[in-house]
Amino acid sequence: MPNEWKVLERAVNRFDLNHEQREEYLQVVTDVYSEAMAATADFEEFGYEYYEFLNQEVFSDDRVVSTLRGFGLSDNQLAEFRNGTIDADELVKTWNELRFRIDELIDFAMLLKLVKDYSLRSDTGMIDSRYRLQKLVYLVNRKISEQEDYAAVGENRGDLGMLDRTGYRYQFTKRDSGPFSADVYEDKNRLFAWELIDEPVVGKEGTGEVGERNRRYGIELTSAGEIMIDQFYDRVEQADSVMLSSWNYAQQSVIDEVVHMTHEDIVGTIGEDERLQRASIGTELLVGPTRKFKANDIEFLDELTGQFAHA
Repeated sequence: MPNEWKVLERAVNRFDLNHEQREEYLQVVTDVYSEAMAATADFEEFGYEYYEFLNQEVFSDDRVVSTLRGFGLSDNQLAEFRNGTIDADELVKTWNELRFRIDELIDFAMLLKLVKDYSLRSDTGMIDSRYRLQKLVYLVNRKISEQEDYAAVGENRGDLGMLDRTGYRYQFTKRDSGPFSADVYEDKNRLFAWELIDEPVVGKEGTGEVGERNRRYGIELTSAGEIMIDQFYDRVEQADSVMLSSWNYAQQSVIDEVVHMTHEDIVGTIGEDERLQRASIGTELLVGPTRKFKANDIEFLDELTGQFAHA
C-alpha cells in the first residue's frame, strides 16, 4: 500500500537506534512485509484490520524481533513487538502532526515541483516508480554537490561569489537497489497522506525499491497538488534566493537527463556512480546540506507555511 511505511518506520522511534541499526531493521521489516503482503489480499484502507495484519504478520515475526534483540534491546522493551500490540493508529496520528521547519517546507515544495516538471516531460505523464523518485532526488543532490560555483545556476545570473548551495536535506545510504533515503520515502508518504500526490499501481513487477518489491507504483500530482504547486511554481522559477535558484537549475538538468531513460538505463547510470561502487551495503553515500534557509531567504515563506498547514 502506498502509505504503509510511516507505521513500519516509526514503530522503532522509541528505541535509541543508530543509523546502521535502523537501516538493518528496515531491510528486515521490508522483506517480512513483502512476504506477508504477497500472501494476503490488498487492503481497502488503513484501519483496524490493516493494523492487526501488521501486528500479527510483520512486527511479531521472529526475524524482526530477533533483529531488534540483536541491537541489545530487552524482552521488556520488545514486548509490544512480540505480543503484536503496537498502537499503529497512534503512530499515524503522531506522524501527521504539522510541526514544520522552513527546510521541510521547501523540500515539500521542491518535491511537488519535481513531480510536476518530470510529468510534463515524461511520456507517461508521471514519475513511473518509487525507484525513479529516489534516484532523481539523489541525482539532484549529487549534481549540486559536484557543481562549480560559476555553473550552479546557469549563465548570466550575476556574481555568485562564495555561493553556499543547497538541496534536499536527505541522507542517502547504499541499499541493494542503490542510493536510498528513508526521509525521501517518508516525505513522499506525507504528500500522499495530504492528497497532494497519488500513487497508482502501474505494473505487476517490482523494482526492488522499498515498498515496491511486488508491484510498481507511479507518482503523479492530484488536482489539489496541481493547485498548490501552481501557486508557487513561478515564485521558485524567479526566486531571488541564489541557493533556491541553484537547486531548481540542478533539478531541471537532472530531469532532462533522465526523463526518457528506461528503467534499465537508470539502473545502469546509477551503477556507474563511483561512490556507490566503493561503498558497502548500509554505507552513507551522500548527506544533504548543513546550511539551509533562513526565514528571510524565501519571500513567499508565509504563504507556503499556510498552504501546508491546511493540507
